[in-house]
Amino acid sequence: MEGVERLALPENHRRIVSAVLRHVEAMCDQVLDWMVQPSSGLRQRSNDLSKDQTDEMRALVERLRQELRSVQMELTVDRVVQSRSRAIAASISHCRVEIEEVLTPGLRGYGPLSAETELALDAKFARLLSSLHAMSNVVEHRFQQGAP
Repeated sequence: MEGVERLALPENHRRIVSAVLRHVEAMCDQVLDWMVQPSSGLRQRSNDLSKDQTDEMRALVERLRQELRSVQMELTVDRVVQSRSRAIAASISHCRVEIEEVLTPGLRGYGPLSAETELALDAKFARLLSSLHAMSNVVEHRFQQGAP
């Protein structure tokens, strides 16, 4: 892919995109790990993947990994080996984005919730987001002091 200009992202965007890409790679590993796990119980066996489905999933995981490598070559992303503070900041950012995506407006596609349940769930997620925000402040303070 020589000669291809990489898409440059600002620091915060690069951090979250890098974390998401690492999460996709980890998901590929998890899919492959689950496919070698033995089924247990009659009900699980009847709902399990056939050999053809398993073969197709392996091929799709490989295709996804190829796409992932291609995307990584087309973007300026954080190195896999990085400082602890940057790795922590990326993980926290990724978690925050995932939680923000499932705040009740994001959950409506899964079916209706009562207004009371939505408020209660949002309050619980708000507590998690508050903790994650405090964690971000700790590692962001390190960046602002000029640390790597």
